[in-house]
Order: sequence, then structure tokens, then C-alpha cells
Amino acid sequence: MKILTGLFATLLLGTTALAAADVKPRVIVVSDIGNEPDDSESFVRFLLYTNQLDAEGFVASTSTWQRDIIHPELFRERIEAYGKVLKNLRAHDKAYPDAAKLMALVKNGQPHYGIAHVGEGFDTEGSDWIIAQADKPDPRPLWVVNWGGSADLAQALYKVKKTRTPERLKAFIAKLRVYSISDQDDAGPWARANFPELFWIASIHAFSQYESATWTGISSEVHDDPKAEHMTGPDTRLVTNAWLDAHIRKGPLGALYPQHIWIMEGDTPSFLNLISRGLSDPEHPEWGGWGGRYGKMAPQWGLYSNTPDTAVGVDGKTYHTSQASIWRWRAAFQNDFAARINWTLTDKFSGANHAPKAVLNGDTGFAPLQLRAKYGEAVKFSAEGSSDPDKNTLSYKWWIYKDANSPSVEPVLTEVDPQHASLVVPKPASGWPGEGPEREIHVILEVTDNGTPSLVSYRHAVVTAGP
Repeated sequence: MKILTGLFATLLLGTTALAAADVKPRVIVVSDIGNEPDDSESFVRFLLYTNQLDAEGFVASTSTWQRDIIHPELFRERIEAYGKVLKNLRAHDKAYPDAAKLMALVKNGQPHYGIAHVGEGFDTEGSDWIIAQADKPDPRPLWVVNWGGSADLAQALYKVKKTRTPERLKAFIAKLRVYSISDQDDAGPWARANFPELFWIASIHAFSQYESATWTGISSEVHDDPKAEHMTGPDTRLVTNAWLDAHIRKGPLGALYPQHIWIMEGDTPSFLNLISRGLSDPEHPEWGGWGGRYGKMAPQWGLYSNTPDTAVGVDGKTYHTSQASIWRWRAAFQNDFAARINWTLTDKFSGANHAPKAVLNGDTGFAPLQLRAKYGEAVKFSAEGSSDPDKNTLSYKWWIYKDANSPSVEPVLTEVDPQHASLVVPKPASGWPGEGPEREIHVILEVTDNGTPSLVSYRHAVVTAGP
């Protein structure tokens, strides 16, 4: 994160150190792919963002829904299709990796269910691969996103604890970041109980009771009763098979995006906060992003879990749910996906739309800007320098992300015009128990083009105000 101090209104004074949001995240996908179509759907989307991610492994695993078989061939099938469209993708971004490189990352995980297959004699190609990637001399953390069960990750942790000193175990754990799509076996709870300091994002609820999970905000209302009171807020049109037929299922890679049975892409929230650059910071789940917002369960633990957002739905009603922390961004992440599918269809840059470049106070990176201010001072923001690679017309929106703010603060945006805004933070009359003298305020800049589909880029300012 870039830390800014001094004359906040106009100067960009701070460090040049790389922040988490300004580097490619390293990611291993562990998936019970094949148990239902949504893992295969999520993997198609994942492949289209490998220009922004360093993919380091695809481990085929089990879950409560697929207990005694794994399907690595479904990874390979989609990587093969990716190879067919790679030339086109590179016309839009040369950073897309070779298909052969991705193919070599497919690994077999534990072919049997859960913690009963964790321990001595249960090492797998997948569990050993997790260890090997975490051991690389790379300063970036390694994300392990679990779309199914956690047996391979648990086995990796078991082996490292058994074979290394406590100091080396601590260093290994410090390299890992985990997001699991709830708990789909009993190995995840075991791992958190035995390694409570491990950075881990998960919705905690009764086993298989996914209605309580944050990640269901990706699309769950297409399965649930759309007339239910809590399900009329999201724009359901964007996650139906009809919309996906029109915008996603085309070309060699899009053709391998299957019809969903339960919900669309239940596993995708695990990596959305790694790709919503300019908006999210992977090291701060509590700041939110396309993949949702998550609060820390206790200061001494590494676990982050459900926390609600307040968002206005397409029905005009206000909702306060954890799922809203995902569906509030639905139009943006669905349009972005559709644009990338279009990239697979043409080798001409001019043949598809591309996201604008959002600039905040002269900074062209993606990391949130951290500012300091005194109560009553005006912090000035500028989007001057923002641009669009396709020369599309841009519109600007400034807003305060109140859900991510400190609770006892009432900031106000003033002097708002398309490219400028000012923030004034009045001194709070009182604070919540445990709050110190400072308050944190989150300001979001959205820069949207008028291309087809319309795409949005973000910048995120984190202002710490105090006396």
C-alpha cells in the first residue's frame, strides 16, 4: 500500500514499495471439479484472468459432494481450449501465459474424502506441490483457493509440522493465504483448529447450510425462490443461463462453460478480490471488493468470515446482508468477464472493449492510497489523467464505502464534480468501545466507459482521520 502523508490536497508523498494490490497474486486452485458444473464455469473465468494472476497450481480434489474420485482431465480440457484462443488473448494483453505452462500445473490431489485421509502415508502430488510452491524464494504470499475440500492443504500443513522446526513451520504458515468456499469436508475445520494463526477466509455456518455464506451472493437467487424477500435485490438477469448463453458461451473456451444446475460459479468469489484491481487489497479482506467483504473473527486468529454490507438492490430496496458485499458489484464483474470472452474471438485490439485506466491524485497504480488527515480538514481527490484505451467516453462516480469505515464516523463528500471531490471528516462525538482516537474512511472512485459491454475501473483511498 502506498502511504501518503503531509499536504493531502495536492501532493503525492510516500513510499514506492510495491503493495499487495500492485503485484500479481500467486494462486493455487484446489477444486472438486466435476462434482457439478460450477467449478468448470469458475475455471473458465479464472483462465481469462491469468494475465493478472500468477497461476501456480491446479489440484483436483474431493469434497462431501465427490468423495472418492477426482477429475484433473476437466482442468486439462479447458486449458487446451485456452491454448486455441491464446493468440487472440495476447492481442489484448501480452501477459497471458503459455498453455503448456498452465498444463504442467495440473496435479492430482487426494482421491478420498476428508481428514480420515490426512496424516502419515497420505501425501499427494497436490499436497507436495503446495509445499513446494510455498517454499519458493518469492516474497509474495501464496493463495490457496479451495473450491471443494481442504484435505490436500491439511496434508501439506501436517507434513510441514511433522518434518520442520517450530520456527520453520511458522515461516511456512506466514506464506499462505487461504480462501475456502465454506467447509466442504472436515479437513478445513481441522486445519484451522490446529493452525489458528493461518490467514483464512471462510464463511462459518452449519455444515452444507450454504444459505448463510457470503459467497452465495455471486448468483444464489437463480436457485432459491426469486420472490423471497431477501432475494429480490440482486440483478438476477446477469447470472441466468440465458444471459450466459448470449455473452459467455461462445468461442472454443466459452463453449466449455457448462449450463449451471444449482448456481452460477459458486467458487468464483475465492479469487474475485485478487482481480478487482484498484478496488480491493488481498491483504485486507475487511476492505471489500468484487469477492465480498470479510471481518476478522478475533485479533489473535487468522480467520476472516462473514460481515454484512448495506446496498440498494435493483428493486430500490436497501439490503443489509453479507451476500450484498458481492452482488453489489455484479454488473461490473459480469461485464468484465463478457469483455474477456470477446477478447478470445478477435486478434484485433480494436475488436473488443477494454477497461479504462483510473488515476487517483496522479497515482497510476492499483494499490489503495492510504492518507492521513485531521478532523475538520478537507482531503482533496482528483481523477485527472484517467483514460480509456479504446478512446471511449468516461464517466466518474465518487462515493464513501460506509460499510468498510470505522463505525462511529460520519464523513461527507463535498465539491464533487466528475473528476474531483473533497472529503471532510468531522470529529466524532463519541466512539465505540475499544475505538481509539482515529477513524478510518474509505472513498471509492469508479471510472466507467461507454463501450460494449460497459467496463469500470476503480481507485480506493483509505483515509485515517484523527485529532
